[in-house]
Amino acid sequence: MPAKTAATKADKPRQHYRLPLTFSEAVTQIGTTGIRRVGPYVREEYLRELQGRQGRAKFRQMYNNDVVRRAIRAVKLPMLAATWTAEGAEGPDADKANEFLEQQKDDMVHSWHGLLDDVITGTSTYGASVYQVLYKRRLGSNHKEPDKRSQYDDGLWGWAYWSPRGQETWEGWVWDEDGRLTHLRQLDQYASRGIVEVPLDRSVHFVIEGRMGDPNGESLLRAAYEPWYGLKHADNWIGILTERMGGIPVFRVTDENLALFDDANPEMASLRAYLESAGTAFRIDEHMAGLIPYGIEFEVEAPPIKVDDLIAYIRLCSWRILGSVLAQFLELGQAPQGSYAKSQSDKEFFLLAEEALLGHTIAETINRQEVPRLFGMNAGSFNLEKLPRLVPSDLQVPTLADLAGPLKDLTAAMVLTPGPALEEHVRNAGKLPKEEEAEEESREPMPNRPEGEEPGEDAEKGDEHWTVNDLLT
Repeated sequence: MPAKTAATKADKPRQHYRLPLTFSEAVTQIGTTGIRRVGPYVREEYLRELQGRQGRAKFRQMYNNDVVRRAIRAVKLPMLAATWTAEGAEGPDADKANEFLEQQKDDMVHSWHGLLDDVITGTSTYGASVYQVLYKRRLGSNHKEPDKRSQYDDGLWGWAYWSPRGQETWEGWVWDEDGRLTHLRQLDQYASRGIVEVPLDRSVHFVIEGRMGDPNGESLLRAAYEPWYGLKHADNWIGILTERMGGIPVFRVTDENLALFDDANPEMASLRAYLESAGTAFRIDEHMAGLIPYGIEFEVEAPPIKVDDLIAYIRLCSWRILGSVLAQFLELGQAPQGSYAKSQSDKEFFLLAEEALLGHTIAETINRQEVPRLFGMNAGSFNLEKLPRLVPSDLQVPTLADLAGPLKDLTAAMVLTPGPALEEHVRNAGKLPKEEEAEEESREPMPNRPEGEEPGEDAEKGDEHWTVNDLLT
């Protein structure tokens, strides 16, 4: 028998990896997120006037300002211009699933455009929004209840209505023992039902910048609060100066024997009260009149701050408000200085931020929370390996001027080869008719030429139409 050799440490395989987690370690949380919660309320906002319901009321007051509303519209309108398509399904019923999800946009009580308008406005203004999605069986258009009618009669479950839960009625949140958010607490003073807990597993919860899982998110107007506060007061000051003829009404005593501040003399006390009332009520209106007693002179003194200084301050506040949503380029042209190149870079970065907000905050939330629930309601009706998604189009669409130069250079360098796909892309970018439509237009009869006029070069070309090569040469 061969002699046995003793095993040494060098003969044993060395383990350089950590042992796998146990089941308990893999599913058990250690510590917390650290979010500041007081009962059902989140207290991450350090300004008291912007906390809770009073904070949402303040944001609504801000939204009524013309500059703030212009900023929100600058955020909203480009996103509303995007087109949405259903795509990405995989499996035997992929085309059927894509078409089914596409149909949901036009088969609700409200329009898809109106829903997006409300979602973008509410989420941008308050930082978050919640919608409970109500369903209907698609049994045709003859149902007696309008919200149950459908353009389709396949018997599937579809969206009937996305019902918003107004932000000013929110009264905190509910978490389970593991720290998972489960319900929105709503206090609707018009419903007379007290506190209602809205289940989030039946709703869609949009959140902007929800740090550490803050369900309230952060309003896009949060960074605009300080300039809005200054703008509001500066507007009031200019209004006051305007109605007071640009100054401060002052009464001067010219008679040395007039003891105006002698409180022991009832007549002087009455005169002083009259002058104080007249000075306070002094303004330009239909009642602009007054009597000046003997020994008193009246004049309007210029204030220590000029109106031009206030206007400059208002412009600064407006620029800061628009800059808080990256829309400061809207102020270009209001001042003698400015750069076209700077405005273009600002616009490009603004649209990039818009695409992130539209794609990651809105589209991703719908696809992650609501689309699986929709197809779960129709379990067994689709054979899928992957669910479809609602995808918005890009907001930064190149123009023909943007494409012409790069395409010409790339084609000359033999990097791109002109073909039908490239031509279709160019036509779509320039919103030009498709090739079939262009051919039909080229076949239309030409108008009669006057007698004696020779056919020109264009007439000799006959039915030819331009291609992408014409754009590149």
